[in-house]
Amino acid sequence: MTTPQPHSAVLPALNWDADLLPPLEMDGYLTGTLLIPDLEASEWIAGLWGTVPSLADDSRLLQAFTTALTRRKEIEADLQRGWPGFRTSFCETRPGHKADHGKVRAWVKGFWKAMRLDPQYWSDLVDDERTADLVGLFVGFIEIGEGIDERDDADAIRDEHAQLLPRALVSLRKLALLQVGNATALQTMQANKVGRNQPCPCGSGKKFKRCCAAD
Repeated sequence: MTTPQPHSAVLPALNWDADLLPPLEMDGYLTGTLLIPDLEASEWIAGLWGTVPSLADDSRLLQAFTTALTRRKEIEADLQRGWPGFRTSFCETRPGHKADHGKVRAWVKGFWKAMRLDPQYWSDLVDDERTADLVGLFVGFIEIGEGIDERDDADAIRDEHAQLLPRALVSLRKLALLQVGNATALQTMQANKVGRNQPCPCGSGKKFKRCCAAD
């Protein structure tokens, strides 16, 4: 059985099945499935599990799937808030604090798993200079399984990229909605934008223009 990771402060307290992906990894995976156009549920359901329990235990399977589906709907609703309302579960909720790189890696591990559901789509994004930088933000958090020599400022770059990832995810969600022609969802995201003189959603108490918008 997979040992569940501690929940992020952003993750709700759910009745988590130990055989599902760990919570942060699950959040990354579910977010990734929402960024791929025309992805059918049958294509991503199997990926919810670290270890698939016996098919004979149908009540447990149903409960676990319901838990994951509930969380996916919550992430989808959060994405609809657009930037800066959308916050990932690895985000540090205390103003002025940096994201924990371990949490970001756990989240990106799940996201990377979702990317592999449609590698051609992501390859096309990397090949397009208009979207390559969005995908590039994830690279420093992907575990490649071998040691490499890093730049002296690698962690500082990761700090910057972790801060930018929520915005990139909103942009990638908009791109996916454009691909499927979902104008209504795009309009909702636009309507939910925070005004520059409104309080920043990060909770700092500052106006948005003097906080996250100034980054």
